[in-house]
Amino acid sequence: METRDLDYLLAVEEHRGIGKAAEALGMSQPALTKAIQRVEAQTGLALFQRTANGAAPTQAGSLFLARARRIALEYEDALKEMHAIRSGEQGMLSLGYSPTVPAALVLGACRQLLKERPAARLRLRRRLARDLVDLLVAGELDLIVAPEPKPDANELSFVELFRDSLSVLADDAHPLHLKRNLRLADLADQEWLLPGPTILVRQQVDAAFARQGLDLPKLRVETDFGSTSLLHLLRGTAMLCVAGTESFDALEGLRALNLDPSELDLRRHIGVVFRKEAYLSPLAQRAMALLQEWTT
Repeated sequence: METRDLDYLLAVEEHRGIGKAAEALGMSQPALTKAIQRVEAQTGLALFQRTANGAAPTQAGSLFLARARRIALEYEDALKEMHAIRSGEQGMLSLGYSPTVPAALVLGACRQLLKERPAARLRLRRRLARDLVDLLVAGELDLIVAPEPKPDANELSFVELFRDSLSVLADDAHPLHLKRNLRLADLADQEWLLPGPTILVRQQVDAAFARQGLDLPKLRVETDFGSTSLLHLLRGTAMLCVAGTESFDALEGLRALNLDPSELDLRRHIGVVFRKEAYLSPLAQRAMALLQEWTT
């Protein structure tokens, strides 16, 4: 098997068919079919099966493709490492961070990194934590600064930077600010701005309501992206949202509700996440050290 065979297999999986994969790879469909058949002959098993929409991995194919992705990433890491040794270049660092992580921390460390390494280049991505993890696992990011991944993320390593807690924010004029010792039940009739149901903070809010036998939060706005600019939607309205401490200064006229922490536990561990066994360039290692310095 050649390394390009891995690219062929992964392309068929990504495009869910031989035809679209061949077009994306710039090769003929018969040539790609022959390459897939060659790998299947080596494994002795069918890796793909025809579907109404093209092709999908078989059970054996799914297992094989999972290993193929890891091999492809390790091969790419090895090439990066050899290139760094050969050229002595400072290289490129791809860094992602969550919107609820203080930008001053990430950008401050990046600014120091650029001062120290004049030849270094940065590629920054600001996404929801779930999207950052997907990009990291796919090898498109070297490091991310985000909440600690779920325990089942065995392929990832986590180095803690700090701990904090999210808060429920509301407009300054919201009547709930006048109420002391707020309970979750006091928020049951309110309208919310929240991320989609696959995002951890949304799951935490929904679970807290469910534990108390309350209806799920009434969604007025649901988003699939994260940005402090969303806070503009709260100003002058009765909506509630969950945000990090950095958001208090992002827009005047918003502040945290005095909600009993035992009612809604939004404590988090924030840190640097990277792929286990992945090659971490000297630039990535220095970036991690600077992030740690900026939190001490």
